[in-house]
Amino acid sequence: MTSTETLGALQSQLPELEWVTSKVNIKRLSKDFYWFSPLLTPQLIDKKADLVVRPKDETELKALISVCVKLNIPMTVRGGGTGNYGQAVPLSGGLVIDMTLCTAFEWLCDGLVQVQAGMKIAALEEHARKRGWELRCMPSTYKAASIGGLFAGGFGGIGSINYGSIATSGTVQAIRVLTIEENPRVLELSGDELSTYHHTYGTNGILIDMQLALAPARNWSEYLLGFDSIESAYAFCRELVDAAGIEKREVSIYDSIAASYFKELPIHLASGQFLVMALVAPHCHAPLTQLCKAHGGNELWCQRFEQANASGLTLMEYCWNHSTLHALKHDKNYTNLQTNYDSDHVLEQLSQLEEQVGEEVLIHLEFVRTNNNQVLITGLPLVKYSTDERLLELINIHQSLGIKVNNSHTYILEDGKHGGVLSADILASKAANDPLSLLNPGKIKSLIQ
Repeated sequence: MTSTETLGALQSQLPELEWVTSKVNIKRLSKDFYWFSPLLTPQLIDKKADLVVRPKDETELKALISVCVKLNIPMTVRGGGTGNYGQAVPLSGGLVIDMTLCTAFEWLCDGLVQVQAGMKIAALEEHARKRGWELRCMPSTYKAASIGGLFAGGFGGIGSINYGSIATSGTVQAIRVLTIEENPRVLELSGDELSTYHHTYGTNGILIDMQLALAPARNWSEYLLGFDSIESAYAFCRELVDAAGIEKREVSIYDSIAASYFKELPIHLASGQFLVMALVAPHCHAPLTQLCKAHGGNELWCQRFEQANASGLTLMEYCWNHSTLHALKHDKNYTNLQTNYDSDHVLEQLSQLEEQVGEEVLIHLEFVRTNNNQVLITGLPLVKYSTDERLLELINIHQSLGIKVNNSHTYILEDGKHGGVLSADILASKAANDPLSLLNPGKIKSLIQ
């Protein structure tokens, strides 16, 4: 906790900044979606900042960092707060830096765009679409999430079936980062340097703007397709994913129980059936439905891009992590896992898993194109929570079957996606860019006293 005197000194030296002092708003801006996890909730529920600030640009950020370093004030950066590992939760009080006023759309040329890191993804998508482009990768939380937050703490999303995750080479092409020093430096980074700052929760520098490659925009049609077995649904999806002549932006599978929580969608699946969500270019309707029928499926519902815009109902807010959010609206006892399957043995792994856990773990598969043009089958399966011990046991069962689990029930950087150890480059950048360890303290295991 930072003393009242120190906070007062900070504000008095920077009176031109927008300060958030309301206790209610400070508490709100100290939270993210960690409550998806029953393990994280008791650890983080009482954590909050002492003060929140909303800088508007690089000049204000530099001045802010300089005074915070002089006063030894911890800083935690947040965007839209849609992460669910506690990435944006301040563990040591101090200052939360809300980046959501840093929203400048700087330029767009030949499918490459530069924006400030606090820009909402939906706003960026809207700007890009006006010029005939769209984002290559967009999470289901795009309406609230910031583009910087996606790079600093996210993975994939809508569009990943074509272009992979946000970290895929060629998507983010350059970033600018501020160091945490009395005289902050601006680091201009590209190429292999980018991996040092991806999925590091803003622990080794403050991302101020980004250059991203875009994709040609399409007015995607949205489909819900029904299948009588996981085998037929999966075979259809694998063929669709590999069908070069059918343009798509999203492909995912859900079992009937997981799909039953999509209450606003005009569908009903019988027990044991499977739902496929697909976003497909409108001129691909005929080959899509032909492929669906060839695998014994049925078209349950379809809407065009214009209908989705008019109604506000879009499947982009049902896939990826939104599937968990919809389930939690109706049953607070669910959480999820983040899984990667063996692409050659997915059905065998799912069958073996069902034998051991039954309906305790539900099916939700997403399809992602990797750097080497292979297909990664990842998942966000709903898990019926009972106890912490059982959740950890379910993780172990997955791993025993060769299903990789990226642990989303920890706020420690090493213990999540990084697989236990941070790279030497990340640790070196932390030491060089934040020598006093003021930035998002408590998230790196090797630095915890």
